[in-house]
Amino acid sequence: MGNHDDMLFTMLTECKTLPRFLDEIFGFLLRRTDFYHIQEEENSPVGLPEGLAERIVRHSLFKWKPQNVYSEDEIPVACEETIVEDVVECQTEEIGCVEDMEKLDINKKNKEKSFSTSDCYNGAVCENYSWSQTIGDVDIVVKIPEGIKAKELIVKIESNLLLIKTKDGDVLLDGEFCQKCKNNDAIWSLVNQNLEIHLDKTLDMWWDCLLRNEEKLDISKIDCSRPYEELPEEAQAKIEELQWNQERKIMGLPTSDEMALQEKLKKAWNVEGSPFTGPFDPSKVKFS
Repeated sequence: MGNHDDMLFTMLTECKTLPRFLDEIFGFLLRRTDFYHIQEEENSPVGLPEGLAERIVRHSLFKWKPQNVYSEDEIPVACEETIVEDVVECQTEEIGCVEDMEKLDINKKNKEKSFSTSDCYNGAVCENYSWSQTIGDVDIVVKIPEGIKAKELIVKIESNLLLIKTKDGDVLLDGEFCQKCKNNDAIWSLVNQNLEIHLDKTLDMWWDCLLRNEEKLDISKIDCSRPYEELPEEAQAKIEELQWNQERKIMGLPTSDEMALQEKLKKAWNVEGSPFTGPFDPSKVKFS
């Protein structure tokens, strides 16, 4: 059972329906977090890169689905995108018109192969794929040729190897991971000709490349911040203690350290040899 099952079940009981329950969850994310805030600068500590919020939700949905393989037909389309190309006014000369149309076609192909900022967050864009990472996991997006269905793909993921090819033998991606992953927990799905793969790293560490034959990243330039919920329990407890002490200071109340010191002083107040007598009064003591 999850650590928060009882709390969430109580909340679900109060909400009565799943739509209302999920509405409360996402409303909370809007009111109390920067989940919906689009990151204005690449290394800004506030907000997420455009598209990352949607990917987080989709990966969580797939992670807890009873099966690990998803075809394009299984995934409901939330919306349809319509790409409006720039209108190119052809010159009256035939040569000029052909050149303009060729440029338009090239731009269209480039747009089709483009990746969003979230697809390469803390990672890189390569010829036909991109990858992104956090300290504990990796997401890969591979462009799949038009007409290829999920059942026509062979996706082989080992702890240190990745192979993606069609059943006809066309290799789309093949290489050795720079570090090991938990291949038994790997999740992949085909969405709008994008093969999306989610991997959990074996060790919590930043990768300087996805595959060993790639150009290395400068890890010192990536966003190494970690979400609060991904921090170790000791670190979370320390942050909560600091926040609690800060609130106590604002209200003019003693902090945890001051309370511990007062407790020791109280125990020693009337013992034999103590310079203090009578009712406990910490105001008589000055601390340097």
